[in-house]
Amino acid sequence: MMNHTAHFAVLAALLFAGSTAFAADSSKNKEETRTITLKSGKVLQDAYILDKKPNGVTFGYKDGAAFVRYSDMPTAAQKYFNYDEEEAASYEKKIDSQKAANKKAADQQKAKEQKQKAERDKRNKERQINQQEQKVRRLELELEEAKKQLSNSEKTVSQDRNALVSTLNGNQVSIDNPWGFRTKTSRNNGAVRNKLMNEVDSLSFKRDNQAQEVINLQLKLESAQKTLEKMKADNN
Repeated sequence: MMNHTAHFAVLAALLFAGSTAFAADSSKNKEETRTITLKSGKVLQDAYILDKKPNGVTFGYKDGAAFVRYSDMPTAAQKYFNYDEEEAASYEKKIDSQKAANKKAADQQKAKEQKQKAERDKRNKERQINQQEQKVRRLELELEEAKKQLSNSEKTVSQDRNALVSTLNGNQVSIDNPWGFRTKTSRNNGAVRNKLMNEVDSLSFKRDNQAQEVINLQLKLESAQKTLEKMKADNN
């Protein structure tokens, strides 16, 4: 197999004849420094052959490596490398076809991945919408129950206040007894009056808390409904 020195011996005679195309420092051996000047004007210092293809040669040189097409070489070099213009064109056409096929396959794969991502995103959005709908329904039920409890508390507070007024007027009243039903009491009953006053205070506090809870739930529900509407609009 021809070594680097042998390659340059041939290239010196065919490719780069003359001091301007193939130069060497007088203080060094001729094979140590070789300068290749291409048709394009690019200069490759300390060049050597790395690989050969039907359409050109890859050279290693001082600053790295470069692929040079035969069309950018002198005529003598083209002959040395048995440059066949049709063969080179056919080879490059084959490479271009392969690149086009690779690009098409890559584009198809990308389109497939984008479609899969779009489907996943759609499923995720639908799941989030479903979860938000459940949240809205849960808040609606909680609000409905809180309103019922508030209504019951208001009725009880009103009833006990009326009973308290009756005791203050010396009338007989009906109150809850330990067995869970209301019973009549005697007039001017101080113990009953105190019991009613304590109940009114306690139930009023409880009612106020329930009223605040109703307000809080109403605000939460309104916020959840707005979020749901926005999610549905974004999903369309």
